[in-house]
Amino acid sequence: MIRKWWSTVDRAVFGYGSPFTMGVFRAIVGTLALVNYLMLSIDFEAWFTEKGYYPVAWATRWAEGIPRLNLLEGVTDTRVTAALYALMCLAALFTAAGLFTRVASIALFVLMTTFAHRSPDILHSGDTILRQYVFLIALAPSGAAFSLDRLLALRKGTAPVEPALVSMWPQRLVQYQLAIVYFTTVWHKAAGDKWWNGTAVHFPWHLHEFDKFPVPPFLDTQPMVAVLTYGTIFIELALATLVFARPLRKWVLLGGLMLHAGIEFTMNIPLFAFIICSGYISHYDGEEVKAWFERVLTRLKLKPAEGMVTIAAASPVEPSPQEVPTH
Repeated sequence: MIRKWWSTVDRAVFGYGSPFTMGVFRAIVGTLALVNYLMLSIDFEAWFTEKGYYPVAWATRWAEGIPRLNLLEGVTDTRVTAALYALMCLAALFTAAGLFTRVASIALFVLMTTFAHRSPDILHSGDTILRQYVFLIALAPSGAAFSLDRLLALRKGTAPVEPALVSMWPQRLVQYQLAIVYFTTVWHKAAGDKWWNGTAVHFPWHLHEFDKFPVPPFLDTQPMVAVLTYGTIFIELALATLVFARPLRKWVLLGGLMLHAGIEFTMNIPLFAFIICSGYISHYDGEEVKAWFERVLTRLKLKPAEGMVTIAAASPVEPSPQEVPTH
């Protein structure tokens, strides 16, 4: 029985499946990275040059002598910094489009890490999650579907109509990363009395540096504050646990979307909700995501462009041992 259970776990984590989910995930994350850095570029001088608020000396002090991945270590020339920043934006664009995907995603991760270590104090948790996503995208064969790489290969006749099945473990790592984020969030919240007494949600709404749109007054009074406080804990715990049960998956993810929509509406934390929710797609297999795309295109009465959905999905049939890729 133990052997059967272990075999089931092994297939779930290390089995093979459609690359479509990771392809769509890559496109979303690459786009979010590009938008994020284009937004930051507005204040490039303030955050990344010696004339701004965060000179190189501060980054060196923050590092505390610990070696870190930072191509800008000790670099004070704004031209070099600007060139690497532009290269990072280009890598994000290529990652989003799925062009030279492996090289682009690795370059994007290295450069994102570099700029995270260049000016670490301007980051929020969404930046950290985004960087972790890009790392997992770089590990995965994320250009195998929904990418220009595949479209070009199809037109050259060097790729099969149905893309090869790929190892699912990078996609599983995205799921586990999300679960860890939500579980540790609940763990830390459990140490504070405000989450236990049902008042915690009230306080962030009065941190005016995060003001965005006004909170409806009826939400900021009891018993609604208690309902939202305990509801937040329940949803976050469910996103770490119950989301892995397929019958509950849709409802748990819907709860997560509602939670983050509320945060996005009331608090100015740039792109945070979009970044963390982009990982939700990892809970769906490639065939499920492909089927959803086809339904949407059908309802819109649009015919998929050549290769758009075939760019996408591998056959759901298990490959023979000779067909299983070795990477």
